[in-house]
Amino acid sequence: MADAPLPAPDGKPDFGIGTLIAGDGVRGIGALFVFTTHVCLLADPVPNNNLLSYGWAAPVLGHIDLALSAFFVLSGYLIARPFARAYVAGTRRPRLRNYVRNRVLRVVPVFYVLTVLVLLRFGLDGSLETGAAAPDEQSTWWQILGQFLFIQGQTAGNASVPIGPAWSIGAEVGFYVIIPLAAVGAYLAAARLRGAYARVVLALAVIAVVTFVSIALRAAVDRYLFAWLTSPPAILYGFMPGVALGIAEPLFARHLRNRAQLATAIAWAAFAIGLLCAIVYATSDYDPRQTPIHHALGVRALLAALASGLLFAGLVVLQLGTGRAPRLFANKAMLWLGARSYSFYLVHIWVLLELNHILGDGQSIETRLAVLGLIGFPLTVLSGSLSYRWVERPFLERKQRTTQHAPPEAVTPALEPAR
Repeated sequence: MADAPLPAPDGKPDFGIGTLIAGDGVRGIGALFVFTTHVCLLADPVPNNNLLSYGWAAPVLGHIDLALSAFFVLSGYLIARPFARAYVAGTRRPRLRNYVRNRVLRVVPVFYVLTVLVLLRFGLDGSLETGAAAPDEQSTWWQILGQFLFIQGQTAGNASVPIGPAWSIGAEVGFYVIIPLAAVGAYLAAARLRGAYARVVLALAVIAVVTFVSIALRAAVDRYLFAWLTSPPAILYGFMPGVALGIAEPLFARHLRNRAQLATAIAWAAFAIGLLCAIVYATSDYDPRQTPIHHALGVRALLAALASGLLFAGLVVLQLGTGRAPRLFANKAMLWLGARSYSFYLVHIWVLLELNHILGDGQSIETRLAVLGLIGFPLTVLSGSLSYRWVERPFLERKQRTTQHAPPEAVTPALEPAR
């Protein structure tokens, strides 16, 4: 193995792909899965029934939360990649000021706007019911502050419910903080190592340790406490396969670029093994009350990370070899939805709760599914699109472009996590 990223045919180092073609497509499909899960939860006329009303379909519905695992792995890959490439090749490091600026512009504005609107609409108790809520049902000032500090999963409070499963945004923000701090240690270690191969081996070993420690901590500290299970130490394992992919890519990129037959074989093998991991994950626990990804423990947590990690490894390899992505992800509909998936993700619970309030009690589960799904989806798409157009995009256009060190023909603006 060479001691530096191997040169591409034009003589320049080959660090891998630029834009991940399928990135937004995966987000689009993930958004559909998350939406479906919450439609089914709210359509159940039995309160807090955790999908049990769906009988044989409950385990299926309870396991499509793997979409969140895919979101985490994609963030791990895209966010860590500039730091990983600088570490592996010893090239110029990303500017911390630009990194912080881009992360803030990506996540904060639309989240703050929608959070304020939700608080105004739903109040401190997170409910549309008329009448004064009991004091213990109202979020406290520090729980409201926790929403704006992205620690909703730890502070809890009813007011956080309508903004969507915001705990995952908090997990993302925690990861954003960890990456540049970890990069400092990585750069110091790289100065003592000769060659890219040694740096990659060390980084992958550290990533493996972090993954297993994070999974072990989930059950060791408190296996049932939501605030702990969604905290950065306990959820970090979900991002690690993406970080590992970003670290390893500069070493295998040249060997696979434009080698369509080899890359296709490797990619589809990764897809197959990843699918097997997903199936084992889904069938290893049939109790839907314990299936959400933030409750996954032990082997199930590892399987979720592997399933998503192998999916993106296959997508990167396939793009290196063929310049293409599977149509399942690289189609106009999913790419369009994926680009707006962050706003879609944040607003969909609000839309569904509004419809659920209008429905009231008494309708059958079939009627509720039809109304929430057939009316809720287009309303969520419309709301998410308006949010993207008037809130997200103006701030995204102010971001600083990050150099990705890809060959000239592959350089395009890097995709960003966008849920």
